Amino acid sequence: MPDPKKANESLSSISHDLKSPLTGIRMMSHLLLEKKVGPLNEKQEQMLQSIVSNSDQLLNAVNKHFSSSHIEP
Repeated sequence: MPDPKKANESLSSISHDLKSPLTGIRMMSHLLLEKKVGPLNEKQEQMLQSIVSNSDQLLNAVNKHFSSSHIEP
């Protein structure tokens, strides 16, 4: 029988590995949309809005999946 503690540690590690780069993508996208690093043309702004929307959906899916993936002893 698998060790629940090790399984939960693995799930936590996978969740962290997915969330860390996703957080960076989201933060940089928001900075770009706020024009903190310079102006954007209309197409660039549309593309960034899509990136933000898709990354928000992915983060929600990761949070939902991993919050319900806790393995009981």
